[in-house]
Amino acid sequence: MFKLFKKFYFTLIFLLISISAAYSQNVDSSFVIGEFIITKVVDGDTFKFDKLDKSTRLLGIDTEETFKDKNAQQKSFDLIQSWPQEYYNEQRKNETTYPIKIDSPFGFETWMWAKDFVKDATSVRLEIENPDRIIDSYGRYLVYMFLNIDGKYINYNLECVRRGYSPYFTKYGYSKRFHKEFLEAQEYARKNKLGIWNPDSKCYPDYDQRLIWWNKRAEQIKEFETEFLGVKNAFNLMNNSDVERLKNFIGMEVIILGNVAEIYTNKDPAIIKINIAKGIDFDLVFKQENRDILNDYNLVDMKEYFVCAKGTLSQYHNNFQIIIEKKSQFWMY
Repeated sequence: MFKLFKKFYFTLIFLLISISAAYSQNVDSSFVIGEFIITKVVDGDTFKFDKLDKSTRLLGIDTEETFKDKNAQQKSFDLIQSWPQEYYNEQRKNETTYPIKIDSPFGFETWMWAKDFVKDATSVRLEIENPDRIIDSYGRYLVYMFLNIDGKYINYNLECVRRGYSPYFTKYGYSKRFHKEFLEAQEYARKNKLGIWNPDSKCYPDYDQRLIWWNKRAEQIKEFETEFLGVKNAFNLMNNSDVERLKNFIGMEVIILGNVAEIYTNKDPAIIKINIAKGIDFDLVFKQENRDILNDYNLVDMKEYFVCAKGTLSQYHNNFQIIIEKKSQFWMY
């Protein structure tokens, strides 16, 4: 069993916890996209694979950005001297109080760790979360990556959190398959001050704020799915299966949950735009006489969360839409 982690030194406790990430080969085949070879480690959570027809987005993790050119190491080293002030300067330039993503010294460190960690994998198995949500709005497979090392499978996503190279990323919902394991992995990393949880790391300085933000979004999804469980005309617009079903409800009342992409209030009608797939949006339309409905909401915050709407589903060009005429048709959890 120690061969799982050859070339790496761990304490006995850390090893025992890490072994729990080893995954049985007897996995439900309905979760499996296939077995692939890693051709490139782009950064800590981005990989390229031989003969895979789409790019990927690894579930449950969000590693820091990094310089990737030939001078990446030197740029990262230089950035250490002005960190975290450089982060706060960029945040002010973006005119936001919400956490941002920029190249960081720790992002480069994470990239180097990822390259080293996966180099002994003879192949990887990519698995989905569930059949309802396979591809995101950017056309990427949403996956867990299992490294095949000496015939044993290691959940890379979990290991990334356990070793402190990423927090448990819940911005698009809690993991349905490994929620408990992700929480335990994050708690281990925090308790042992690993990676981003080490006060000396040159990483993003606002992970506590990120977790509050992301978890609030995850709770919004959870509340919607709980309230409308089994309701046939309720749609979570992040789910591929729900988007596919929408076309069967044109002219009927629907209830939707969506992630706000853009808000246009400087024209008539005002529109809240939800991006659901490449070239396809879902528009919530507020005519001039109904724009006051939006006065109850902070539009800056709204863009960072999910919204719900209820009304008659129609289509305008390639987009779905609901015309919002009453306050009861629009809400946020």
